[in-house]
Amino acid sequence: MAKVELVHVCKSYNGKEDVIQDLSVSIEPGEFFVLVGPSGCGKSTILRMIAGLEAITSGELLIGGIKVNGMPPSERNLSMVFQNYALYPHLTVEQNITFGLHTKKISKQEQKKRCLEAAEMLGLTDFLKLKPRQLSGGQRQRVALARAIVTHAPICLMDEPLSNLDAKLRSKMRSEIRQLQRRLGITMIYVTHDQVEAMTMADRMMVLNEGRPQQIGAPLEIYNHPSNIFVASFIGAPPMNLAKAKVLESSLLFNSERVMRLHHHLPSSQQQVIVGVRPEHIRLADTGDEYFIAEVVNVEVLGTETLITFELTKTEHWIARWSGQWNVHVGEQVPLFIDETAFIFFHEDGQRLNHPVSSYVASGEERK
Repeated sequence: MAKVELVHVCKSYNGKEDVIQDLSVSIEPGEFFVLVGPSGCGKSTILRMIAGLEAITSGELLIGGIKVNGMPPSERNLSMVFQNYALYPHLTVEQNITFGLHTKKISKQEQKKRCLEAAEMLGLTDFLKLKPRQLSGGQRQRVALARAIVTHAPICLMDEPLSNLDAKLRSKMRSEIRQLQRRLGITMIYVTHDQVEAMTMADRMMVLNEGRPQQIGAPLEIYNHPSNIFVASFIGAPPMNLAKAKVLESSLLFNSERVMRLHHHLPSSQQQVIVGVRPEHIRLADTGDEYFIAEVVNVEVLGTETLITFELTKTEHWIARWSGQWNVHVGEQVPLFIDETAFIFFHEDGQRLNHPVSSYVASGEERK
């Protein structure tokens, strides 16, 4: 196993503006580390720099404590699984799996042994004599994984390997890849734009936007404590509800329409803030709760849960997620309650506020 470190890494093309800006991160040996962000944010470029397929403009890349900036890919002792699988159509599954081993001067007997071990691990034993065109998408993905495994490299890079699969197969392959990484104990660096993949697979993950790291941490840490509104809105499905509000002593005023009184004071009266709350923290009020009334504008019953979109103000809608199946109708007025510890506050510039605001009650005619 090997540690991967990027120290103040930047990447630009033709001397123009950096597409990767001052990136520093340390990926521990045996860690499943995920790079996640929207398309074009630079995550695949970072992976290609680690692999040696892209040159680093400035900064240092260390693998196992050794600076490898100018080292060719073949000498970095890592394997890579590409988005399009990169299988050779004229070779059999067995030949595809062992393709790179002859350059490492590994005996044919050892190549055969490694191939059979990987094939058994990934359920490919019966397909070794077939060509890639005779395989399903999931089976081709397994061949690409097997080819990475047989190198016995301590680091494996994966560039959106599941994006070409259907939803059911993606879910199955997520579990298989994670189990495989644990079994082999390798360091895996995984690129995806799918925040569900990131949340379910990562030991730690880095959220990227426009070439800049937004937050690095464990999935639940990032979900529960987003550092800014980009992370709050990108991580989570449905995403965090966000709305601008004005602080009035111990109250919040949303769009000059809805007032919510806080039990704790924000330090700056008249301050403009952005208020966030996760959909699961908005529930139907029970007897004794202090609630506010909202009109339902959309209902999605998904079987295991129901998503209720309601009108916070005339121009802003929030979503509540309720477990199970609920008989709620569009246009209905419902009493809602938000856990007083659930609010997260952000500056207008998008960065999180750390002030301990922990509760509110609805005011005026909305109060019980």
